[in-house]
Amino acid sequence: MTHDVDRVVAAIAPDPGPGLVPGAHDLMREIMDSSPAPALQPTVESGRRRRMGWRIAVPAVAVLAASVTVLGWTSALPVFGPEPVAAALEITQKDGYYVIQVNDLRADPAKYQAQLKALGLDVSLRLVPASPGLVGNLFATTPTNEVVEEFKTIDRPGPCDKVGNCPIGLKIPVGYKGTALVDLNRDAEPGEKYDAFTGFDAKGEPMHCVPYVNKKVGEVRTILAERGLSIEGFATGKSPDDVKEVATVPDSWYVTSGFLVMPGKAKLVAGSEPKPDHLVKMQWRKQGCS
Repeated sequence: MTHDVDRVVAAIAPDPGPGLVPGAHDLMREIMDSSPAPALQPTVESGRRRRMGWRIAVPAVAVLAASVTVLGWTSALPVFGPEPVAAALEITQKDGYYVIQVNDLRADPAKYQAQLKALGLDVSLRLVPASPGLVGNLFATTPTNEVVEEFKTIDRPGPCDKVGNCPIGLKIPVGYKGTALVDLNRDAEPGEKYDAFTGFDAKGEPMHCVPYVNKKVGEVRTILAERGLSIEGFATGKSPDDVKEVATVPDSWYVTSGFLVMPGKAKLVAGSEPKPDHLVKMQWRKQGCS
């Protein structure tokens, strides 16, 4: 990830989060690979600098499912923590690990931390609103922003319909003495902006394997409407240092990528020239589409 790409992300992404998803990296590279577009005046308020909000787990440690499927994963081992009946987390011990599941995605994060602290763990868990393909993922880091390699996951068997491996449990070594922050992705409320998101054509997102790249804005608007989505705005620019957030562009412009900013709302990356065919084919293959 180059410093130039970081500046692009800061220019167009929503509220700050803990890092960047691979989809965000791809999105920024796509902007840089696209043909230059006419400069437009930004609509974003002066001085507003933002970062795209998530890092998908490349190591298996980084993700934890937090959907109702978690509730179906059980253990005969006793539950640890101060509130075993109405606990926000279900925590069991097995093979030298605490095995952790989330029972209540709407709990006050202090409840999570209290249960973990009761086990002698200096681990904080916080919830982050995320786009559909990222719900359930988590990322565990140290105070110096390094991945916590000691944490492991248990993945759901069979195919996974989202980004990551659809894990159903997080394992923390018994006696772990480090400090960690765990960011857990949850569904966003209506009208709530995503802090964690990836390209809207990623696995689990509404435009996955939908042939929209290089279609004109007017056509993509129709495709989005068929999926219950509307356009919130656009990102365009001549270079990574010149990416601008704008409210509208001509319907004749070409769409090269996009992402969701909140439930039902998408932001499109568009320009006056189409993306080269070889890059379109590469993007399609990377999404696992045929």
